[in-house]
Amino acid sequence: MKAMRAAIIAGLLSVLALVSYSAHERAVDCAQESLQAIIDAARDGDSIALAAGVCAENLTITKNLTIEGAGSERTVIRGVRLGFPVVFVQGDAPITVTLKNLAIADAPKASESPQHGKECALFYPELLCPSGLQARGAARVTLDSVRIARNPWVGVYVLDTAQASVQNSEITENGWGVYVSPDASIELRDSRVERSRENGLEIWGSASVTRALIKANGRSGVESVGTVRIFESEIAQNKGSGVLLSGMSQTEIRFNEIRGNGLWGIAAYLRECGYLSDNFRGSAVLDQNRIFSNRPGNVCLP
Repeated sequence: MKAMRAAIIAGLLSVLALVSYSAHERAVDCAQESLQAIIDAARDGDSIALAAGVCAENLTITKNLTIEGAGSERTVIRGVRLGFPVVFVQGDAPITVTLKNLAIADAPKASESPQHGKECALFYPELLCPSGLQARGAARVTLDSVRIARNPWVGVYVLDTAQASVQNSEITENGWGVYVSPDASIELRDSRVERSRENGLEIWGSASVTRALIKANGRSGVESVGTVRIFESEIAQNKGSGVLLSGMSQTEIRFNEIRGNGLWGIAAYLRECGYLSDNFRGSAVLDQNRIFSNRPGNVCLP
């Protein structure tokens, strides 16, 4: 009898484990369920799989979590709340969030005014903005095979002491492609930043850029105001300079192709380079770059 009871209990535990596993592993259909509600109910460290389709909601993540879609062309998280980021990650203590195989798109503006954004976090860091991903506090965010598109403020917006790692991803048609505030950091690898309205990357903190394509952005491809390392990348056809160095920036630029930009290939923010004031007191290390066909010239450094 004891053996039978033990077998029954073991069987029930197996069934419960299977049910728990199935619920945890099944793909969420955003047409039928609220993804935010599932995030709120998830345990710290859980993984959430998303089916193909559109998740029309803004998300807030404040715990360790992985969210994986069915592919960046098949699973889309689309913003609906005016003036807010599509995905907001906030960690007062360090948290790790991974987003994979999905798209983050179309944060709606709070205003149709072309000046909208003056009230956003570039000027008032306590506020939220219509960005794709906004990471705050001590959050650590990894984007893998993610498409971030058509967000009017910033595609990937990293503030406070947050850190972002972006790989195999596309950041396209945003206001700024990437913006990193003074104490924050980003690692960008094997990714594209294209057709931003403003700078492709604006880095006040620190950035490591490897094997990236930074192309056809509305101002500079990269504006370095912090500590920036750019390796083995292509920086081309941006309306401003390919790489613009400002303030006390410490920048390494090695093994890149920098071509066809509307201003210099690499320039310091100095009057002699055609800028409005002398605002460069940093340093630049250039090594084995191919720099050509930039207007009015290829390099303008003190």
